[in-house]
Amino acid sequence: MTKELCECGKLAVWVYMPGYSSGCHPYSCDDCVPRGCMCNYRFVDEEDLPDGDEDKDWVWIEKDECWVNLDEKQREYPCVEFDWEPDGFEREINPHILN
Repeated sequence: MTKELCECGKLAVWVYMPGYSSGCHPYSCDDCVPRGCMCNYRFVDEEDLPDGDEDKDWVWIEKDECWVNLDEKQREYPCVEFDWEPDGFEREINPHILN
């Protein structure tokens, strides 16, 4: 079967699960997926500090108040409403999505 592609032409490994009622393309490659969403922010108190190395595994959003985990390329993760499939998604025929 054919795999879904990002609008840039690369293999789509992320899909926005709620979809888009406007007909926008819900599939993204790892480079084009929007990153940095408040749903991934972690608010801390004195007993809840992040593990790992700062600026490698995590980064402060607001010093001593809010931090976020980073992926292996030191990037923020996409919103939790995106699903990830490392081998890409099988192409579906969907008339509501502009291909």
